[in-house]
Amino acid sequence: MKNLFYKVIAGLLFVFVLSCSKDENNAPFLKRDTDQLSFPYGESRETFTVRTSGSWSIDLSGANWVSVDPIEGVGNGEDIQVVTVTASRNIGDMRNGAIKIISSDKEALINIDQEEGKVMFGTPYFTTGLVSNFPLEESYLVIPYNKGKLEEAVSVRTQISGVGSAGIQIADTDVDMSSESGEVKLPVTGMPTTDGTVTFNIQILGQTLTVNTAVREQGNSDPVGTIYLLQNFDLLILGGDHVGGTAGLHLEGSWPTVDGKRVLPENPVYITSGTRNTDGTGDLFNTMHPSFVASRGLEGWAGLRVYERPGYVKVSTAGSNDGYIATPPLTAITGWADVKVKFTAARWSENTNADADATVTVRVLNAGTSDEAGQEILLTPAWADKEIIVEGATAQTVIEFRARNASNGRFLLDNIEISKVIR
Repeated sequence: MKNLFYKVIAGLLFVFVLSCSKDENNAPFLKRDTDQLSFPYGESRETFTVRTSGSWSIDLSGANWVSVDPIEGVGNGEDIQVVTVTASRNIGDMRNGAIKIISSDKEALINIDQEEGKVMFGTPYFTTGLVSNFPLEESYLVIPYNKGKLEEAVSVRTQISGVGSAGIQIADTDVDMSSESGEVKLPVTGMPTTDGTVTFNIQILGQTLTVNTAVREQGNSDPVGTIYLLQNFDLLILGGDHVGGTAGLHLEGSWPTVDGKRVLPENPVYITSGTRNTDGTGDLFNTMHPSFVASRGLEGWAGLRVYERPGYVKVSTAGSNDGYIATPPLTAITGWADVKVKFTAARWSENTNADADATVTVRVLNAGTSDEAGQEILLTPAWADKEIIVEGATAQTVIEFRARNASNGRFLLDNIEISKVIR
């Protein structure tokens, strides 16, 4: 009798445990494979997965800059369902949000963020001068930009003020900025009637760009875009490619000298040796003979601690603080001209910590002024295009590129172009 009682109790316990197990297996659940998604500033897509037992939907009230596909579904408890998240192009500061997944009695969040995506505008310039009592024909205010790729047309509004603003107009317009980089060209119309300063305040993509210029006589009749100096260093072939990360050509054997300065032998032989960090020559303007410097297309240039690399120069050394290279005087300019100084630069990157602060400073010597001159320009290990505007350059103007006044300031320089603009 007692055994029968225990058997009944055991049976009831088994049924109870089995019932609880079934209830637990059938309990609703909601799972996702991540709780964080990150997006670049451009339009892009990421995915996450959902697995649930029952219907689910997505709430985007905390992330109105993304869309999802699908936005709802029904799970069978076994199969995963893939959701694609599309982030729209960000034109502002870094933004954050949250995607909420909702099932019958559970919720789960996926935090999302997108990097800052403000369009970067360069220095605006005019294609023709503003001269009193001369009609503005085929005249544009040009605004260079990077980080474009905007699918929709961009509205541009311009306000013009100042003593010299009478008679000058720029109509409100919509512009195409679908390229990654390019130029916005705003037609400038009318006829200036009064000499004096003019301020253009340009509203674009939530940013205000201010351009200060003046109605005045121009310094010469050269067309905008006239190139006064171009130096691509294409005649330089020796040395390791520091940016590209490869060893380079070097003279086999020792350098002959003339008057204590190095020259090439009559029949030079080149071999690949060294590393990406190895210079191809000594200091071009202090150890190399002027005839060698001239053969490199650098006659009239000046500098200190400048070394040949394949298609560019390295300026400064690890222990120095006075490296620089300077152009010849801009003798192609007659009268005076506002000019754009464009160049490509990168910093030395042999030591992550020691080389991180290398900069280049552009100086304007003898004639001309620039709001951007004398300021340290930050550099990265990769090539990047830079530019400054110089006002009132003349045939005496010299442009100097100088390393920072500290050790470990080495930088690399290429593609110098100086051309006329109207500021």
